Amino acid sequence: MTSPVFSSDGSPTSIAQQADADRAPPAFPRFAPEGSISPTRTAVYADLGLAPSILDDHAPAQSHFAHAPPFSQRRNPAKIWMLVAILFALTVGAAGVAISYYGVPNIGLSGAAEEPDLTIVLNENLELNEREDGTPYFIASGSVVNPTGVKQSVPEMLVTLKDASGRPVYSWKMKTKVRTLAPGAKVGFSEARLDVPLAAKQISVGWVLSGD
Repeated sequence: MTSPVFSSDGSPTSIAQQADADRAPPAFPRFAPEGSISPTRTAVYADLGLAPSILDDHAPAQSHFAHAPPFSQRRNPAKIWMLVAILFALTVGAAGVAISYYGVPNIGLSGAAEEPDLTIVLNENLELNEREDGTPYFIASGSVVNPTGVKQSVPEMLVTLKDASGRPVYSWKMKTKVRTLAPGAKVGFSEARLDVPLAAKQISVGWVLSGD
Protein backbone atom coordinates (compact mmCIF):
# COMPACT_ATOMS: atom_id res chain seq x y z
CA MET A 1 0.00 0.00 0.00
CA THR A 2 1.32 3.30 -1.06
CA SER A 3 1.37 5.94 1.59
CA PRO A 4 0.16 9.32 0.50
CA VAL A 5 2.60 12.09 0.30
CA PHE A 6 1.58 15.65 0.80
CA SER A 7 2.84 18.33 -1.44
CA SER A 8 3.95 21.76 -0.37
CA ASP A 9 0.49 23.17 -0.88
CA GLY A 10 -1.03 20.52 1.36
CA SER A 11 -2.69 18.43 -1.36
CA PRO A 12 -2.04 14.65 -1.20
CA THR A 13 0.09 13.05 -3.85
CA SER A 14 1.42 9.58 -4.39
CA ILE A 15 5.04 8.42 -4.31
CA ALA A 16 4.85 7.50 -7.98
CA GLN A 17 3.75 10.95 -8.87
CA GLN A 18 6.53 12.38 -6.83
CA ALA A 19 9.08 10.18 -8.60
CA ASP A 20 7.77 11.24 -12.00
CA ALA A 21 8.11 14.84 -10.95
CA ASP A 22 11.72 14.26 -9.90
CA ARG A 23 12.59 12.66 -13.25
CA ALA A 24 11.08 15.62 -15.25
CA PRO A 25 13.58 18.06 -16.87
CA PRO A 26 14.18 21.24 -14.91
CA ALA A 27 12.12 24.25 -15.83
CA PHE A 28 13.98 27.34 -17.12
CA PRO A 29 12.77 30.88 -16.52
CA ARG A 30 11.04 32.57 -19.37
CA PHE A 31 12.29 35.94 -20.66
CA ALA A 32 10.33 38.53 -22.49
CA PRO A 33 11.24 39.18 -26.13
CA GLU A 34 14.11 41.63 -26.57
CA GLY A 35 12.10 44.14 -28.51
CA SER A 36 9.38 44.39 -25.85
CA ILE A 37 11.73 45.77 -23.12
CA SER A 38 11.98 49.57 -22.96
CA PRO A 39 15.23 50.92 -21.47
CA THR A 40 14.91 53.19 -18.50
CA ARG A 41 15.73 56.82 -19.46
CA THR A 42 18.29 58.52 -17.26
CA ALA A 43 17.79 62.22 -16.59
CA VAL A 44 20.58 64.38 -17.96
CA TYR A 45 21.29 67.76 -16.38
CA ALA A 46 23.37 70.47 -18.07
CA ASP A 47 25.67 72.64 -15.92
CA LEU A 48 25.04 76.16 -17.24
CA GLY A 49 28.17 77.46 -15.58
CA LEU A 50 30.45 74.99 -17.33
CA ALA A 51 28.70 75.01 -20.73
CA PRO A 52 28.07 78.60 -21.81
CA SER A 53 27.74 77.51 -25.42
CA ILE A 54 24.35 75.97 -24.61
CA LEU A 55 22.80 79.40 -24.11
CA ASP A 56 25.19 81.62 -26.03
CA ASP A 57 26.04 80.74 -29.60
CA HIS A 58 28.99 83.16 -29.65
CA ALA A 59 30.57 82.01 -26.39
CA PRO A 60 33.79 80.00 -26.79
CA ALA A 61 33.65 76.34 -26.02
CA GLN A 62 35.13 75.50 -22.63
CA SER A 63 36.75 72.17 -22.03
CA HIS A 64 36.77 70.43 -18.67
CA PHE A 65 40.25 69.14 -19.46
CA ALA A 66 41.77 72.58 -20.22
CA HIS A 67 44.93 73.39 -18.26
CA ALA A 68 44.41 75.82 -15.38
CA PRO A 69 47.27 77.53 -13.50
CA PRO A 70 47.75 76.26 -9.95
CA PHE A 71 47.40 79.80 -8.58
CA SER A 72 46.87 83.34 -9.85
CA GLN A 73 49.54 85.93 -9.11
CA ARG A 74 48.36 88.85 -7.02
CA ARG A 75 49.86 92.34 -7.37
CA ASN A 76 51.21 94.00 -4.26
CA PRO A 77 50.38 97.79 -4.34
CA ALA A 78 53.04 98.57 -1.73
CA LYS A 79 55.72 96.90 -3.82
CA ILE A 80 54.61 98.75 -6.96
CA TRP A 81 54.71 102.15 -5.21
CA MET A 82 58.13 101.32 -3.78
CA LEU A 83 59.46 100.63 -7.29
CA VAL A 84 57.94 103.89 -8.55
CA ALA A 85 59.61 105.83 -5.74
CA ILE A 86 62.97 104.20 -6.49
CA LEU A 87 62.68 105.07 -10.20
CA PHE A 88 61.73 108.66 -9.36
CA ALA A 89 64.69 109.02 -7.00
CA LEU A 90 67.05 107.64 -9.62
CA THR A 91 65.68 110.04 -12.25
CA VAL A 92 66.05 113.07 -9.96
CA GLY A 93 69.56 112.00 -9.00
CA ALA A 94 70.58 111.57 -12.64
CA ALA A 95 69.15 115.00 -13.50
CA GLY A 96 71.05 116.60 -10.62
CA VAL A 97 74.31 115.00 -11.72
CA ALA A 98 73.75 116.16 -15.32
CA ILE A 99 73.02 119.74 -14.21
CA SER A 100 76.04 119.86 -11.93
CA TYR A 101 78.28 118.58 -14.71
CA TYR A 102 76.85 120.33 -17.79
CA GLY A 103 75.06 123.26 -16.14
CA VAL A 104 71.46 124.41 -16.51
CA PRO A 105 70.26 123.97 -20.11
CA ASN A 106 69.53 127.19 -21.96
CA ILE A 107 66.08 126.76 -23.51
CA GLY A 108 65.26 129.71 -25.76
CA LEU A 109 66.40 132.38 -23.27
CA SER A 110 69.79 133.27 -24.71
CA GLY A 111 68.45 136.21 -26.77
CA ALA A 112 66.43 137.63 -23.88
CA ALA A 113 69.36 137.39 -21.43
CA GLU A 114 71.90 139.15 -23.65
CA GLU A 115 72.96 142.65 -22.74
CA PRO A 116 71.99 145.42 -25.18
CA ASP A 117 74.58 147.13 -27.35
CA LEU A 118 74.39 150.25 -25.20
CA THR A 119 76.99 152.02 -23.08
CA ILE A 120 76.38 153.42 -19.59
CA VAL A 121 78.51 156.46 -18.70
CA LEU A 122 78.47 157.58 -15.02
CA ASN A 123 79.16 161.11 -13.86
CA GLU A 124 82.25 161.76 -11.81
CA ASN A 125 82.41 162.38 -8.05
CA LEU A 126 79.41 160.17 -7.19
CA GLU A 127 79.43 159.81 -3.39
CA LEU A 128 77.23 159.59 -0.35
CA ASN A 129 75.75 162.91 0.85
CA GLU A 130 73.56 164.06 3.72
CA ARG A 131 70.60 166.36 3.90
CA GLU A 132 70.30 169.19 6.45
CA ASP A 133 68.40 166.89 8.81
CA GLY A 134 71.19 164.31 8.60
CA THR A 135 69.38 161.86 6.27
CA PRO A 136 71.92 160.11 4.00
CA TYR A 137 71.22 159.99 0.27
CA PHE A 138 72.98 158.91 -2.89
CA ILE A 139 72.43 160.30 -6.39
CA ALA A 140 73.00 157.98 -9.37
CA SER A 141 73.50 160.07 -12.49
CA GLY A 142 75.00 159.62 -15.95
CA SER A 143 73.89 158.83 -19.51
CA VAL A 144 73.10 155.91 -21.81
CA VAL A 145 74.72 155.98 -25.27
CA ASN A 146 73.81 153.98 -28.36
CA PRO A 147 77.08 153.52 -30.28
CA THR A 148 75.55 151.26 -32.96
CA GLY A 149 73.97 152.15 -36.28
CA VAL A 150 70.56 150.69 -35.41
CA LYS A 151 67.85 151.61 -32.96
CA GLN A 152 68.19 149.88 -29.60
CA SER A 153 65.70 149.12 -26.84
CA VAL A 154 66.67 150.52 -23.45
CA PRO A 155 65.89 148.10 -20.59
CA GLU A 156 65.76 148.92 -16.89
CA MET A 157 68.98 149.65 -15.08
CA LEU A 158 70.17 148.19 -11.78
CA VAL A 159 71.97 150.60 -9.46
CA THR A 160 74.19 148.95 -6.82
CA LEU A 161 75.94 150.72 -3.93
CA LYS A 162 79.01 149.06 -2.46
CA ASP A 163 81.22 149.60 0.56
CA ALA A 164 84.94 150.34 0.45
CA SER A 165 85.76 146.64 0.00
CA GLY A 166 83.36 146.29 -2.95
CA ARG A 167 80.65 144.38 -1.09
CA PRO A 168 77.08 145.31 -2.20
CA VAL A 169 75.14 147.09 0.56
CA TYR A 170 72.17 148.57 -1.30
CA SER A 171 70.52 148.37 -4.75
CA TRP A 172 67.46 149.54 -6.68
CA LYS A 173 66.03 149.52 -10.21
CA MET A 174 65.81 152.62 -12.38
CA LYS A 175 64.26 153.45 -15.75
CA THR A 176 65.41 156.01 -18.31
CA LYS A 177 63.14 158.59 -19.86
CA VAL A 178 62.94 156.71 -23.18
CA ARG A 179 62.34 153.05 -24.06
CA THR A 180 64.28 153.11 -27.35
CA LEU A 181 67.41 154.95 -28.43
CA ALA A 182 68.21 156.00 -31.99
CA PRO A 183 71.60 155.20 -33.59
CA GLY A 184 74.35 157.37 -32.06
CA ALA A 185 71.95 159.02 -29.60
CA LYS A 186 72.20 159.23 -25.83
CA VAL A 187 69.87 159.91 -22.89
CA GLY A 188 70.71 161.14 -19.40
CA PHE A 189 69.46 159.70 -16.09
CA SER A 190 69.57 160.93 -12.50
CA GLU A 191 67.85 159.49 -9.45
CA ALA A 192 68.43 159.93 -5.71
CA ARG A 193 67.78 157.42 -2.91
CA LEU A 194 67.31 158.30 0.73
CA ASP A 195 68.20 156.35 3.84
CA VAL A 196 70.96 154.38 2.16
CA PRO A 197 73.63 152.67 4.30
CA LEU A 198 76.40 154.96 5.56
CA ALA A 199 78.91 152.37 4.37
CA ALA A 200 78.08 153.12 0.71
CA LYS A 201 81.24 154.38 -0.95
CA GLN A 202 81.04 153.10 -4.53
CA ILE A 203 78.38 152.80 -7.23
CA SER A 204 77.87 150.58 -10.23
CA VAL A 205 75.05 150.60 -12.80
CA GLY A 206 74.11 147.63 -15.00
CA TRP A 207 71.15 146.22 -16.89
CA VAL A 208 68.15 144.39 -15.52
CA LEU A 209 67.83 141.36 -17.77
CA SER A 210 64.83 139.06 -18.04
CA GLY A 211 66.49 136.40 -15.91
CA ASP A 212 67.29 138.80 -13.03
